[in-house]
Amino acid sequence: MPSKTQNKNATKISAVIGFIILTITATVLLVNAVIQSFPIHPAAGIAVILIAIGTYFTIFTEGKTILKADFGSVDFSTKLFEFIAVFVGGILSFYLNNNLGLGLVVGSALVGLLAVVVAPKYAVPAYCGSFAGMSSAALFPKYHGIILASAIAGLIYVICRDIFGGFGGKLGAMSFISAIAAGLLLSGTFATAPIPNWNTSLWILLTAFIAAPLTFYLNTVLGKGPVLASTLIGLLAGLTLPVLVPGIGTQLGVVAICASFTGMSNEKRSPKFWYMLLAGLFTGFLFILSTPLLGGCGGKLGTTAFVSIMAVNGLTGLVNKIRK
Repeated sequence: MPSKTQNKNATKISAVIGFIILTITATVLLVNAVIQSFPIHPAAGIAVILIAIGTYFTIFTEGKTILKADFGSVDFSTKLFEFIAVFVGGILSFYLNNNLGLGLVVGSALVGLLAVVVAPKYAVPAYCGSFAGMSSAALFPKYHGIILASAIAGLIYVICRDIFGGFGGKLGAMSFISAIAAGLLLSGTFATAPIPNWNTSLWILLTAFIAAPLTFYLNTVLGKGPVLASTLIGLLAGLTLPVLVPGIGTQLGVVAICASFTGMSNEKRSPKFWYMLLAGLFTGFLFILSTPLLGGCGGKLGTTAFVSIMAVNGLTGLVNKIRK
């Protein structure tokens, strides 16, 4: 059997690999945002550059932390059950989303809620898997596609479990890169969509601005935890917004659950409430710009949230560093 030192070294190597994977995932979203932003307006491009600066400052800071960290060993059985939770969560979410026609928002939220009730210890990995299941049937017309994506997501979850802790959206980023990989390996068709018009964009910004801090409040102040807080907001938005806002309500439900992932952050990553308000705006802004990017891939919403809260965390950290 491997010694504790060997297990710790393996965990360290795993963390470094996971760091690279998540950095690449964030970069995919940011590069697209830069490409989409400048044709809209130079101010939008400048805003994306600022978001990128904040994101990469956070990534740089986390990278240094990972290199210095003394990771404890995690037993194989824990990792195995986490992998299974991600895998099952992905397939179940995909079934609810596509086969039962509940849609990606309600399907994912139900998986998260079910996991909290039935297996709270593995609710986080199950919810991570549900994001892979938010992929469309157009991308994965046969079940071997979502099976592959969920399996990759499970592996990446185990690899990335000990890094970027407390940042909302990290779970989605793991699923996003998994869905991309599975889609490319199986020659899947990624959907494309235009940037929303100004009126819809304003609704998107407003929805994200409300949903992110509301989730954060449920998560941290009321102590409901990140998974339950996000699933409650997701279900509420997914069931009510299509009725309350005809025409774009379904899209706004997607925005709401996207922003709820931002609100899954903990108080260490968002120590002041206005951090989350700003992160909500960033989430809505990046949601708009990412509309044409790799449509049908589950996890894109989480990646949007992940970049948004990292950007706020990094920009505030950079400003504080300059002041000192």
